[in-house]
Amino acid sequence: MKKLFKLTALLLCVAMLTSTLAGCGMFYDDTPEEVFDPPYLENYYLNKHEPVMKAGGIDVYKYENAKSYSLSMGGNRYNGGVVLRHFVGPLEYFDVEFPLEGQYDYFSFVLGGESCVIMKDYYGKDSYASTEFAMNGSYPTLVGKARELKVALQILIDGKLVEEFVVSCYDVVKRFTYDVKGAQNIEVKAVAGDDGFSITMAEITVWNGEPHETGYVPAPAGNEPVQLIKDLKPYLIPSTSSAVYYPNGGESSDGRNYINMSSVRYENVIATYISQGLMTDDEEDIYFDLEGKYNYLTFTAGAADRTSNNSDGSAWLTVFADGKIIHEEVYSSHELPRKTTVNIEGCHQLKFAWLTDEGNLEYGDSTGNFFGIAEAYVATTKEALDNIAGPSQNFPDRPVKMVSELGAYAISSSVEEAVFDGSTGFKTFSMGGVKYNEGIILIASHSILETRPACVSFNLGGKYDTISFTAGHIANSDVYKNDTIEIYADGVLIKTIEVDCTMLPQEYVVDVTGCNHLEFISGKKTNNSMYRPALGIVNLIAYPDGYVETDLFPKRSPADYGAFCDLIETFGFYDVHSGGHMDIDYGAVDVEDGYYDGSTQKNYFMIGDKKIYSGVLLRTSVHLSFDSDMIDGAIVFSMLGWTALAVLASDEAHESAFALANLKDSGYTSVTFTVAMQQETTIAGVDDETVLKIGADDECVKEITLYKDMEPTTYTVDLGEDCERLLFFLECTLEDDTSHTYAIYDITLNK
Repeated sequence: MKKLFKLTALLLCVAMLTSTLAGCGMFYDDTPEEVFDPPYLENYYLNKHEPVMKAGGIDVYKYENAKSYSLSMGGNRYNGGVVLRHFVGPLEYFDVEFPLEGQYDYFSFVLGGESCVIMKDYYGKDSYASTEFAMNGSYPTLVGKARELKVALQILIDGKLVEEFVVSCYDVVKRFTYDVKGAQNIEVKAVAGDDGFSITMAEITVWNGEPHETGYVPAPAGNEPVQLIKDLKPYLIPSTSSAVYYPNGGESSDGRNYINMSSVRYENVIATYISQGLMTDDEEDIYFDLEGKYNYLTFTAGAADRTSNNSDGSAWLTVFADGKIIHEEVYSSHELPRKTTVNIEGCHQLKFAWLTDEGNLEYGDSTGNFFGIAEAYVATTKEALDNIAGPSQNFPDRPVKMVSELGAYAISSSVEEAVFDGSTGFKTFSMGGVKYNEGIILIASHSILETRPACVSFNLGGKYDTISFTAGHIANSDVYKNDTIEIYADGVLIKTIEVDCTMLPQEYVVDVTGCNHLEFISGKKTNNSMYRPALGIVNLIAYPDGYVETDLFPKRSPADYGAFCDLIETFGFYDVHSGGHMDIDYGAVDVEDGYYDGSTQKNYFMIGDKKIYSGVLLRTSVHLSFDSDMIDGAIVFSMLGWTALAVLASDEAHESAFALANLKDSGYTSVTFTVAMQQETTIAGVDDETVLKIGADDECVKEITLYKDMEPTTYTVDLGEDCERLLFFLECTLEDDTSHTYAIYDITLNK
């Protein structure tokens, strides 16, 4: 919508400036109402003569008083001039002649590709012919055409060619002065160029004697650095570019007027959304007019922080000084922003361009990602740039929570909300039956062609030598596959963690001495969605002087639950999978998975004529798999040697059913429960006998044969000392059929 508004306004402006017939022109002449004497007004050509249009079209803007029309180009105002246009047809290119009659020594003008016509209204305020150019009313910014247009010009004096050059509608304004002693006329002629292009000649002056500047004269640069965006805004943003500047040039979709890079807030920035990717080689660019006054440029560039989407990658940033490349480098979302200082001596047109059609081979192009340019300064001396103190991150000299205090950024995870910042207990996810409100969920993004790893970054600033965290499998994510988490310090792999999808979350301590950019990456194994588990990283702490015990994240401490307790009421099951149900719920398992937690009277199952509100229903399933590698005997995971999902080459999947409970530090040594057949399966091919296995940590401690029409039967099973993980398991091997549905309820733990 924003681009459409710009283009509509531009067409309106062109329509206002365009005469209706080729070869004809519009002449604007305000009658002076007050004395007005800008510099060298007596030398203004249009106040003395009328140009002769030999081809094309012309609009003439005389400048005689404060309310006369002026022309705005590149953020500066020029006192009157002409706009020259060419058309399609017999008069394809414009050709204008300026009669001189041998009266003058010099002829001077400033030349630009586009302009905005401005006049004072009766209240003394600027009145724009189009709002197209008024991104900031105090400093008009030309938005530009849908594409760069160029025209080849010839300058002829008394019919003799003295100079020819190419002018772009994106060019900075340039001043031209010609010696015309004794000349009868000077001619400006377009001989080639893009259709529909127009140029502006402003402050056309003639005089005798020594040459001198006319009208607008750039002020010399001072000794202090000048900040782009804050002190010097862009003069051009092409309408095809996604570049925007904060503040005043726009704002983000959520109303912010800044961006974050590596968890640091930057204002006065250029923010660019990479929207096209491999579909086009268009540049996302933005232009500044430095007027040749500065010698050095410094800036910080990088990927803007992401917190909830799966867009990442890399893009090229190219910096041009008067069309010459002075900096060209790839910036990745897997790196910290980088500061660069380059020589720009004599530069008039400074251009920043993000190229969208190339990226890093590992992470691909950056489609869908934001990149930023911040802390951009120009100065006459390099020393003037050395003392600039920009925004920086705070690194406390104590153990810190990495997510809520240092900040997580550059998140790529295929989940709507991947970062939990600990600000509320109402936003949590669960691992091993424990809820966490601060941490990261990592799920690789998946398409037909590829899997992109999930990742999260932290800026440690080289201030911490050790980190600790807990990692594990997200409860009830329904993808039961082991995977790895790789940890990189400044791009170097320093640790690989194997995450077992059936194990309880494990604690880790890692040496990160000297690390600035810390990154966790997971999910590189396959592009099969069945093989993309949801992994969690929680309790992240960074230590400046080695690992020490802290109370930043209180641990689940041993408690005296009494001689016995109800398992579901006290601990609950943290993962239940039954009947081939594939549903993702990161907070807790629910009744759809066959889990009834006793929290409501609305959810229950029947055993005979008795309502049961607390228990689990387990049923194995044999069905067609539409998401498998089609490899004979493929196994999603094996727990205690028990297969959770096996797939035949025929794409027939055999799914086991199970329920997992976390008993860590509870002190209970046995479990008592009742089991009965809850429902008969009516589909063909059903096993009338199934084995229920009970696992304590990594050991099978009991096998019970379940059978059709089984009446409620109570069992007590010894779990041994210090059991952390309790498992109820109905296995479905490649030789088994679907089972009946069996209920396990009245589950108590005993000491």
